[in-house]
Amino acid sequence: EIRMKEFPHQFSGGMKQRVAIARALALHPTLLFADEPTTSLDVTIQAQVLDLLEHLKQELNMSLVMITHDMGIIAKMTSRVVVMYAGNVCEIAKTEDLFEKPMHPYTALLLAAVPRLDMKKTLSIIPGNIPNLIEPPSGCRFHPRCKYVTEKCTQVPPELLEVGHDHFVACHNWNTINLKGESS
Repeated sequence: EIRMKEFPHQFSGGMKQRVAIARALALHPTLLFADEPTTSLDVTIQAQVLDLLEHLKQELNMSLVMITHDMGIIAKMTSRVVVMYAGNVCEIAKTEDLFEKPMHPYTALLLAAVPRLDMKKTLSIIPGNIPNLIEPPSGCRFHPRCKYVTEKCTQVPPELLEVGHDHFVACHNWNTINLKGESS
C-alpha cells in the first residue's frame, strides 16, 4: 500500500519492470512482447524478472516474444530465435540449432562475441560499423562487414531460404562458407 502513493522515480529498476509486466498482463493477453526486459537490472533482479516471465508464460498459457541482445537470455528463455541485422531477418532456427550451427555470418559472429568460461581465445569483434538505416547498403545489409562478401551480396538482397528442418537463412553463400569455429 505504501508503493501506491509513490512516484515512478522512487521505484527500483526491478520494481519498474514488474509494474510494466503487470500493466501488460492487465488485459489477459495470449501474446506478450518483452523488449529488453532486463536492461539496467543487476544479475539477481534480472533472474527474478526472467523467472517471473517464465512462470507467467506457463501459468497463463501465454506466448512470449523476447526482444534482446543478450544471448544468455535467448539461450535460457526461448525455443525459437529470429536473428535480425539492420531491420532484416538473417536467420530463423530452433534455439539449440542456432547455437550449435549458425548458418549466417552475422549470427556466427554474434555468438563468437559472447564471453564464456571455457574460452581459449579472445572474444571476436564484429568488424566495421552498423549501416546507416536511412540509406542502407544495397544487397545484403551485412555485406560491408562480412568476410564472405561476393559481388552478388553487394547488389541483390538475399531471400530467406529453408536450409534445414525449421532452419532458415538469408545468405547467398550459406552453403559454400564454413562457419565452424567462428561461433565457438
